[in-house]
Amino acid sequence: MKLQKNNSHSVSSLFSLLLFGIFALFLMLMLLFSARVYQQTLKQTEANDSLGTATAYLTTKFRQHDQTDGIFTGTLDGVNALCFRDTIKGKDYITYIYLKDNSLMELFTAADSSAGSAAGTAIAKLSDFQAEALNDGFYRITLKNTSQITSQFLLHSTASAASADTGTGKEPTS
Repeated sequence: MKLQKNNSHSVSSLFSLLLFGIFALFLMLMLLFSARVYQQTLKQTEANDSLGTATAYLTTKFRQHDQTDGIFTGTLDGVNALCFRDTIKGKDYITYIYLKDNSLMELFTAADSSAGSAAGTAIAKLSDFQAEALNDGFYRITLKNTSQITSQFLLHSTASAASADTGTGKEPTS
């Protein structure tokens, strides 16, 4: 009696092994591409977070100080700054918002203080910050994050526009 070798069993095993190998290959490719997409999304989110944080912070500060002579542009240690004036118990204080060492900084100090820009607190990582006073109480704010994405927006001071009508105007850049 002759024993017949069953070839269908080896082909079936080989086919199953090949199918499993293709599945494993596609699984690895999917994981590699997913990791790359995740890294790019994370990088973009971090870039947007710095601009979003800075924009929200500046807008809030601007709205808080929307009063006559409450907002003006100035300098701190030769660095251009957006300035907000507060009067507390009869004494003037200035909040300076400026760019130093790729960080948007804030410094709250007495108006007659000699505090330097190094004393400020970091708000967000940015590579550029510009605040420009325009006509009729408008301020153009330009922000650029470390990924070189730029955001530009206008803020309007209703108090500055009203003071321009009465002839008092804003404090000049110092």
